[in-house]
Amino acid sequence: MVARFVALSSSAAAGTHRVSVGRVERCAAELAAARLLSSEVEARMLAARLAMERGWSERAQRQLELAARRRLRGPAIQRVAAWHAEALVRLARGNRRGAKSALRTALRVHDEHRATLGATDLRAHASGFRVGAAELGLRMALGDGRPEEVLAWAEQGRARHLLMKPARPPNDPRLAGALDQLRIVVADLGRRRAAGEDITVLTERQVRLEREIRDYCRHHAEGAALAAPVPPRELGRALGERALVEFVHVDEVMYAITVVDGRVRLRELGPLGPIRALVERVPFALRRMARRQSLPGSQDAAELLLRGTAERLDGLLMRPLAADVGDRPLVLVPSGPVQALPWSVLPSCAGRPLSLSPSATLWHTGNQAGATSRPAGEAQGPVPAAASPVLAGRPMPVAGRPVLAAAGPGLPGARAEAEGVASIHSVPALVDEAAGTEAVLAGLDGARLAHIAAHGHVHPTNPLFSSLRLADGPLTVYDLERLRHPPEIVILAACDSGRFVVRPGDELLGLSATFLALGTRTIVAPVLSILDVESTTLMIALHKLLAAGHSTAAALAQAQQQVAGEDLAAYAVAAGFVCMGADSTVPG
Repeated sequence: MVARFVALSSSAAAGTHRVSVGRVERCAAELAAARLLSSEVEARMLAARLAMERGWSERAQRQLELAARRRLRGPAIQRVAAWHAEALVRLARGNRRGAKSALRTALRVHDEHRATLGATDLRAHASGFRVGAAELGLRMALGDGRPEEVLAWAEQGRARHLLMKPARPPNDPRLAGALDQLRIVVADLGRRRAAGEDITVLTERQVRLEREIRDYCRHHAEGAALAAPVPPRELGRALGERALVEFVHVDEVMYAITVVDGRVRLRELGPLGPIRALVERVPFALRRMARRQSLPGSQDAAELLLRGTAERLDGLLMRPLAADVGDRPLVLVPSGPVQALPWSVLPSCAGRPLSLSPSATLWHTGNQAGATSRPAGEAQGPVPAAASPVLAGRPMPVAGRPVLAAAGPGLPGARAEAEGVASIHSVPALVDEAAGTEAVLAGLDGARLAHIAAHGHVHPTNPLFSSLRLADGPLTVYDLERLRHPPEIVILAACDSGRFVVRPGDELLGLSATFLALGTRTIVAPVLSILDVESTTLMIALHKLLAAGHSTAAALAQAQQQVAGEDLAAYAVAAGFVCMGADSTVPG
């Protein structure tokens, strides 16, 4: 019965052939008779959608009404879907206010459910059940044309799991032992692969260990409460002289919400298709430019492609907002295809202090956390954690913390980079065998600034096993979640370490997302693969500017401009780095 519904749902999603509304309705009735009520609600929602697509509004309304009956009791996911159905019923009857109330109830029920989940991957996965309700609320707000309401609904559907108290796996011998075994297996895999030996048994062992670690953390991590989206007025005050731009897309149309001097504006930017097509060209062009050993004319052709693409993207994304944001420092909240865009290639962003954030609320969280660590007499006074529901339960910055500079193996330029960074900040570097996972974790825990140059790996199917390669094996997200005091600023000179794995609802997973969720204020990392030797020049320039007192975003923008004048390869590598989180200076 459930299998039949899954088959019908899959066929409808694939669009390979026309699915009969009647078949779905009969399946829903059978599920109801068997008291499989969660699946019944899903089936009735599917039947309603198919009926609406065929112009049978009364038939669709009847299925929604039947689904909405299940909204008051039962499992949380069932009630979320049923409240979504109730919102559609009320909207069809012209009751927009009641529809929004039903959607807010659906999202509240979902948040209460997600607060019981302790594991990061479960929290992110659970967001898929709220996407439909959040999108309907956003669509209605866009129809009403109220920018503040559009911003509020956009925040409801964006990277919500990162706002929860960090999901820390248990710090016990069993977990530590499994992670150590995984590192040994991965190191052995690398050696055998390089020697051309069979790795089948070791690969199976790696998969088993990853599954064991994942399942153990899912069963033993703690749940947590979720912060409410930041009110627009409070956000405007916190931004100060900055301008915030939050991108949202609905029904294949891109919009931008700007917040400047406390005023919220909404701009329609146009179809998503051309933006997506242009964004896909940027990594190709930058990688071609970064290759010094290439065919004659290849770099020049790639530069022409990049310049033309960047100019067109700038015209679609940023120039329509010029009157709103002026030349202010920017906080950008990307969405959809622009999540992994290296923004400094756009003419409007080149040389400009610019921070990216998964959501406006998460940026505000980091900004408020920074206020608690400012010395007395600065512009913004301390904000007690207990006074802010966003900060409550999250680790706070600690004054007087050390600096970490570490290098992983297998990168010819990594050691020189780590030693150069360490020299700037007058600390020893962790290199060679000294740069093992436990030593680096100890250095990260409580650091005011951390720099790691290493091979980076993004695990596309299991993002919590994304890793940095250290002397004794991979440092994974599960390792990072054991940190009790997150580093204030993290700089990762590691391939793709700034790239997120995006789940429904713009829920982000990966190395950089983990640092943000733990409470790190600012991250600098590449959204593309980089060349280690080429990144060293940029990193040394960046740290010199940080040591001189520049903010992280301003230092990155200035360092990128300095390196850009050297040659095309250096420019391409530097352009791949972005600053994420709330901008900050290195604490004294």
